[in-house]
Amino acid sequence: MPEEKLTIDHENLPTKLGIEFVTKFYRLFKGAMIYDRRNVVIDRLTQECLQVIHDTLQAEGNLYFKIVRDNFFFNNIRVIVKADRYPIFKAFWQEMRRRRIGEIEFSAEMGPENLKDLIYLFTGLEENNESNYLYIQKQLECRNIESVHVDKLESFKDEDIYIDSEDQRRYSKGVYFKAIGLVKEVVESIHQQKALNIRKAKRLMQNAVNAVMQDDSTLLGLANIKNYDEYTFNHSVNVAIYAIALGQRIGIPKKHLSHLGMAGLFHDIGKTKIPKEILNKTDKLSPEEWSMMRFHPVIGTEIIMRMKEWGELSTRMINGAFEHHLRYDLTGYPRLTRKKKITLFGRIITIADFYDALVRPRVYNRFPYVSEKILGIMLERSGKDFDPAIVKVFINMIGVFPLGTLVLLNTNEMGIVTQIHEDTELIDRPKVCLIYYSDGEYRRGNVVDLREADQGAEGFKRSIVKTLDPNEYNINVAEFLI
Repeated sequence: MPEEKLTIDHENLPTKLGIEFVTKFYRLFKGAMIYDRRNVVIDRLTQECLQVIHDTLQAEGNLYFKIVRDNFFFNNIRVIVKADRYPIFKAFWQEMRRRRIGEIEFSAEMGPENLKDLIYLFTGLEENNESNYLYIQKQLECRNIESVHVDKLESFKDEDIYIDSEDQRRYSKGVYFKAIGLVKEVVESIHQQKALNIRKAKRLMQNAVNAVMQDDSTLLGLANIKNYDEYTFNHSVNVAIYAIALGQRIGIPKKHLSHLGMAGLFHDIGKTKIPKEILNKTDKLSPEEWSMMRFHPVIGTEIIMRMKEWGELSTRMINGAFEHHLRYDLTGYPRLTRKKKITLFGRIITIADFYDALVRPRVYNRFPYVSEKILGIMLERSGKDFDPAIVKVFINMIGVFPLGTLVLLNTNEMGIVTQIHEDTELIDRPKVCLIYYSDGEYRRGNVVDLREADQGAEGFKRSIVKTLDPNEYNINVAEFLI
């Protein structure tokens, strides 16, 4: 099977206009959720969106946007989304799914007030209401706005759609902890030389892909929890989650995302044959022990090759196991006798493995690096240890303030980042769970959105001043994320 390209850019006018339309329409939509319609920000965003609508109508005659599953069509041409625009497209997709709207069509130009009418109708819709499109059409008719038509989102039998955010979180948590159980089961099967339940593993990974595609914040939050006690199992699951989320952002098709997740889940399978006293050693490894540790990618490759049940997955999983320590410039291990090009899956899993290994405690490192430092190291080693294009996408995915980051606000409040906004312009304005100290421990307060405007003045109500080390305050971040 040929390797997927990192980005695909169809240089045609409909695609460019489609990307611009989603970007401007979504930013107007998010602005309308924060500001009233007379705000100068809304005026600016409305004009920008109207300009794209005008340009499209001039060039194409009409503007028709449709969502089918996780694909976007603009004037009946599928829009291939590059990694830098992916966050906005995904956020827009999620908002439309929640409101059950799948189609928007503009047949003629309109004035700013009519576009504001439309956008505020959208923001006021009830979530998960199948008849929302009928309500909007009725309201547009009452306002004599004939140039816009909306329709419902098509649903498909094989989709698990969790529109309610609490249901989605429960589903994601279930997937995460089932995946940890699966890794334990696999390790035990290898030790006892028992057959693996391949079907169960594949089904679970498909569920993980669905969860990441619908809302990756819960799974990425769980992956960011620094669990020392079950490092080996958590690490394997976290690498799979980071890999799926990263793969989705660079355009890997859904079917192959589950293959990528499986490759991530079993990238360290070779460590099952490394003695526990070496894996768990707190002191520096001897040259002999280090040599054995560096051999685990080869051992992992051999284990996977002996498992005939994997079928078409074998090659993908071998790439993850063998390549995740090779480094982008091939200076890692195992040492190669001849040059080879590291596969896309191998390059993705290398980044996911490195980040997760440094962000959490281990037997010899109870106090891990903070995310900012790790991302700085990754940027510094970009082009040497890591694929530079994928590193940029990963850093954008993790965010300036990753999930689970302890922050100090300008209001002198402390909080923990619980949700990152997809729009790159708002990457420094996440949702934060405030925490306060009472009766000898830190307790959960309200969740605040740092996009919230300060009504009494220009600017925002709260802003992050700096990040804090939770170890210094004896705060267990996991308690506030799960």
